[in-house]
Amino acid sequence: MKILSKILTLITIILFSSCGVKEMEFDKSKWNERFDGFYEYRENMVQDLMENHLEKGMELKKVIELLGEPGNYQIKKENEITYEIMVDYGWNIDPMEGKELYVEFDKDSIVIDFRLEHWEH
Repeated sequence: MKILSKILTLITIILFSSCGVKEMEFDKSKWNERFDGFYEYRENMVQDLMENHLEKGMELKKVIELLGEPGNYQIKKENEITYEIMVDYGWNIDPMEGKELYVEFDKDSIVIDFRLEHWEH
């Protein structure tokens, strides 16, 4: 019985550790890949992107060269661009959860801040 309990515990740990986002290094060629209308790799790469590739002081044109055209569907701030990272619709036609990368720049088009926002409805 103790062996069965240990095996079940091990299987549970393996299953839980295999869930969630699998982080990967930023790859410019994969950043804009879409599958069935969703960005396939962005959520996995965004941490590495923010830690190792995006920098305060970068020119906005360099950000666009790196990431492609932003996806501002609604302008929240005049000096900010956004990139959709992930959207989950669940069983609804309206999005239930999402993540967006915001890049803020100054009047000279120099990056002054960037952040990842996670929202849920």
